[in-house]
Amino acid sequence: MDILLQDVRYAARKLFRTPGFTTITVATLALAIGATTAVFSIINGVLLKPLPFPRPDEIVAVGSYGREPRLSSMSPLDFIDCRDQSRSFVGMAAINTGTTNLTAAGAQPLRLNAAWVGAQFFELLGVNPALGRPFAVNEDAESAPRAAVLSDRIWHSQFNGDRRIVGQTISLDGNLYNVVGVAPPSLTYPNHPDVWLPLKFESWMVSPDNRGAHFLTGVARMKPGVTVDAASGDLATIAGRLATQFPESNGEFRGGAKLLADQLIGDVRRALYTMFGAVGFVLLIACANVANLLLVRAAGRETEMAVRTALGAGRGRIIRQLITESVLLSLAGTLIGGAIAAWSVDAVVAFGPRGLPRLDDIVIDARVLGFSVVLAVVTGVLFGLVPALHAGRTELGQMLKESVRGSSGRRGAQRTRSMLVISEMALAVVLLVGAGLMIRSFVKLIKVDPGFRTEHLVSFAVSLPDLKYPYDRDRNRFAGSVTERLAAFAGTQATAVSFDRPLQRRGIRLGFDIDGRPSSPGDRRMVTGVHPVSASYFSALGIRLVRGRLYTHAEESFSVPPVLVVNEALVRKYFPNENAIGKHLTLGIGHDTAQKGTEVTTRGEIVGIIADVKQLDLAAPAAPDVYVPFGVLPLNDMNFFVRSTVETGAITAAIRSAVRDLDPEMPIYDVSTMDQMIAESVSQPRFYMTLLGAFATLALLLAALGIYGVISYVVSQRTRELGIRIALGATRERVMRLVLNQGLALTIAGIAIGLAGSYWLARLISKLLFGVTPADPLTFGSVASVLLAVAWLASYLPARRAARVDPVVAMRAE
Repeated sequence: MDILLQDVRYAARKLFRTPGFTTITVATLALAIGATTAVFSIINGVLLKPLPFPRPDEIVAVGSYGREPRLSSMSPLDFIDCRDQSRSFVGMAAINTGTTNLTAAGAQPLRLNAAWVGAQFFELLGVNPALGRPFAVNEDAESAPRAAVLSDRIWHSQFNGDRRIVGQTISLDGNLYNVVGVAPPSLTYPNHPDVWLPLKFESWMVSPDNRGAHFLTGVARMKPGVTVDAASGDLATIAGRLATQFPESNGEFRGGAKLLADQLIGDVRRALYTMFGAVGFVLLIACANVANLLLVRAAGRETEMAVRTALGAGRGRIIRQLITESVLLSLAGTLIGGAIAAWSVDAVVAFGPRGLPRLDDIVIDARVLGFSVVLAVVTGVLFGLVPALHAGRTELGQMLKESVRGSSGRRGAQRTRSMLVISEMALAVVLLVGAGLMIRSFVKLIKVDPGFRTEHLVSFAVSLPDLKYPYDRDRNRFAGSVTERLAAFAGTQATAVSFDRPLQRRGIRLGFDIDGRPSSPGDRRMVTGVHPVSASYFSALGIRLVRGRLYTHAEESFSVPPVLVVNEALVRKYFPNENAIGKHLTLGIGHDTAQKGTEVTTRGEIVGIIADVKQLDLAAPAAPDVYVPFGVLPLNDMNFFVRSTVETGAITAAIRSAVRDLDPEMPIYDVSTMDQMIAESVSQPRFYMTLLGAFATLALLLAALGIYGVISYVVSQRTRELGIRIALGATRERVMRLVLNQGLALTIAGIAIGLAGSYWLARLISKLLFGVTPADPLTFGSVASVLLAVAWLASYLPARRAARVDPVVAMRAE
């Protein structure tokens, strides 16, 4: 230990005596280690950290698999059958998410994210409320009193953290709920709710005609010893029996289970590990750069090493001393890099992209700190080992000679430096190709036509409570009043209302039949998205009519047979060789109206075909969609659209005023321009592109510095030779070309290796790309050109210095 402390003190003194070298080295390492630590923090929070529940490996999400290879929702009747017939679970709780309106006397109404859950929900997760109690066993019965568990955030923001909230009542959608508990801050499942409410299976949910309505998810805890595969197989067996019993509604679905952590993570695992690999390349490039700096420094310390060897220091002691210095440099870089990582993590949490799960779990915790310390030690040994071994191999006699410019030791060190630079260039090529592919992909993505015009278009949402707006006529009256008030505002060009809005990833999916087209028992049922929209929706959003006509305001009434507008995707899929205009569709939905005992007919005639609108996201191909008059199917959730020539702030104030005048207890939410919606929809690919682009830029800078350092060192070592060449008649242009060729030779070797590696590694990010192939020739060619240009500039500066060598001065220095 004493010897180690002695080495540390000696290393610190040596580093303080060379502040320029120390500053450059620590800054290089700080950037690389800080970036690596930040990305590891994201991976730790999203992928590695266990869910904040006891024995999280027993908790699974349950649902059904349909036409897509991801676990999705199921119907209430299917859930009940799975819950009652499965033998793999301790218990199972259904989940439905949505919104509810919180109203209180003298306070502004507030829209809350709500989760309706089975009474066993908290028990299955193993979570006890921080205050109060969870739901009682039968509190999800239809006749049970209404109960609510508040989130910690809402408890503090709306109720000032008052512990007396338990036992009080709150008004949600006009209904009174008794607050029975407050959840702990760590509970944000599912979907960051503000309030949890008991999910009561009302009669319409469990109607035999509603078995095909998939809108519930579920969570379950497996029995000890049961695997996820066994549990999923158990549910698949039940689903198989249901498919046989109910082929029309269940023929295409099978039950399944998935670890809750995996379900929450979704498809971001590959992307995050790709980012981690990219930042690892940056760290390797930084290590190569620092190793090059240490090799240069070691060349100037040969006399010191000779003296230490003469005094009895063995090869092992010299290597240990040099590695101690490199680890000390790495630890210093880690301290600064930790601050960079903390700032980066705060930025990711604050401005993280939509769809990145578990953002709140991304923190600098003990595991991240331990990783950074281990990273510092490993990095220090990694970049310090090469120069240390070179120093340890040098013979004492060579070190004591004053004229050792051509020694094999220095030639060996130069070969090592060249190999390090080639490695840097190859790694930089891989990163630049990856970043180039992501940039090209993102550019293509944002150029996709969404199917509507976004300029000057503002959208907002409201959610009408059933208690206050129980009938279609009430909802239609509210929607009509809002659009009329907005239309009267100065600058308004168009207004519209719909159930959902483009790029929202929500909507209604229903099976349908085409009149006059019989189906065979083995046929897959036709499915479409259904969008209730007002007659003005198409013109307000600038959606192009392809053929036929749009329905009118008069055709929105439920007193007339409904007419339908479909998109081109539906025509391509279901009417590929025939005219869809005039065809009749029967949608699988019934809807009660203000007249008790009557039902709106679900059979409608196609009168128009519109261009495809991106309902899911810009990258997804358009799915078949049917647009029905909003007045025929006015649901509680409404999205309003206003196209106006006035600035966004003024129109937003007008929106709030219009809704407040109609219903002071009605909060509005999701107020944004459609341009903002577009930007938000591509936030995740923008995040990955930005990360990879930043890493590639840093790699390019480090590689350029590596080339510059090697060529500068070569020039300094060949000063006498270059002076002689000039004295013998060599032109300065020829000397410059000699030096430039050496730098470009290293670059070309690195580019060749890097392009070969990029061809294979680019396949790893193929699922993150849109409209670009992993072997895109434009990207590969552009990266090679950029690196050649940067390497030429990095070599040109020392080459110009070499061309200005004065032969007399060079010879006198010798």
